[in-house]
Amino acid sequence: MADWSILFIVILLLSMGTYERNFQWKSEVDLWKDCVGKSPQKERPHHNLGFAYHELGRWDDAREEYEEALRLNPYYSLSMYNLGLVYYQKGLLDESIRYYKKAIELNSNFPDSFYNLGIAYYQKRLYKHAIEAYEECLEAKPGYENANINLGLAYKGLGQRAKAIQCFEEELKHHPDNSYGYAELGLVYYESGDYPKALFYFRKALTYPGVSDAERFRKAIASVAAAQKRKGGKRIDGEN
Repeated sequence: MADWSILFIVILLLSMGTYERNFQWKSEVDLWKDCVGKSPQKERPHHNLGFAYHELGRWDDAREEYEEALRLNPYYSLSMYNLGLVYYQKGLLDESIRYYKKAIELNSNFPDSFYNLGIAYYQKRLYKHAIEAYEECLEAKPGYENANINLGLAYKGLGQRAKAIQCFEEELKHHPDNSYGYAELGLVYYESGDYPKALFYFRKALTYPGVSDAERFRKAIASVAAAQKRKGGKRIDGEN
């Protein structure tokens, strides 16, 4: 079966960007350029100019401003963290990990650094490291949205489906309307051959508009129904 797992790459501070939002951030660039010109030796204007570039997807310009902020103040943890985001967007996972870890050294109470560190490790298939990062995130902020889902995916990567299920269920305790929790439970039960539970959770996920991979879930439901028809067995209705 194809790997249908959904990795929740929820990178904070990034924007999908409509025309109006891009216009807003172009204005922000002009604003913070002016501030940098007036206060070139202060880290905050450089950081905020970098953030404005960041929102426009101008990664190299953002990187330069974050680096300048850090040159002025090497302990400015948010610029360190945002550099990790920039390198992640550029596909440079090792650099991304390096900057997230530096950000954590400067501020270990910021859960976003652990969360995105976990994502970078997951992308490199370093599942044990990802688990450690997500657990640190949840320790810093219990119930951090999607952290338990990503933790479950890391356990799933190690083949530990029971722990993955526990994590997906824990996510739903904190965020009962998180459709991805239901989707991931559907997937893990489908892969385990527990089709009634899989169908129940797929159908639950499909009650939420805009759920990712909705068409795949519908195909999974159809494939189970077709298999049952071929076998001439009792129809699986997905009810618990």
